[in-house]
Amino acid sequence: MDNAQAKTAVKTSTTVHDIAHTDSELYKVGMFTTAAFAAAVGAWGLVCLSSAVIQGGGPVNLIKNMFQAMGM
Repeated sequence: MDNAQAKTAVKTSTTVHDIAHTDSELYKVGMFTTAAFAAAVGAWGLVCLSSAVIQGGGPVNLIKNMFQAMGM
């Protein structure tokens, strides 16, 4: 055995993803999507409220106009 090199065989195996791990990732995606949608709705609400305050002549006039519109 002069300068002979021994080759070792490496056995490979495939792994199957756990169902719990996949479900956990899906929950993370759903949570991120819901949070992004809630943030978009919140930003839209702030824009609408600020434009109403600007067009109404200030926050006090906006509240007065709101009560007048409700008939109080």
